[in-house]
Amino acid sequence: MAKTRAQLNREVRKEGLREQLAEQCRLQHIVENLNKIEELDETDEFFKNSLDKLKVSNEQRLRLLNKYLPDLKSQEITLGESDDSDLARILNAASNID
Repeated sequence: MAKTRAQLNREVRKEGLREQLAEQCRLQHIVENLNKIEELDETDEFFKNSLDKLKVSNEQRLRLLNKYLPDLKSQEITLGESDDSDLARILNAASNID
């Protein structure tokens, strides 16, 4: 079934949003925050505030990433009749995911 113009436009906007979020919320920011958490001084009087700030930042970035860049396991896989060898490869790979 052919896609309508609205469906095509929606896909273009969705892809643009994914690219933008991937750039803004990239995993590097999360890794940097984790390193900052490890380096926090527990004796500092503002330790809890700093820790909470970094934790909230990471949680929000992960929420955005999960919302617009879903896990591969949750994405639909559509295969045609000629894709039997790919189906076996995909099922084999999926069974190895923990």
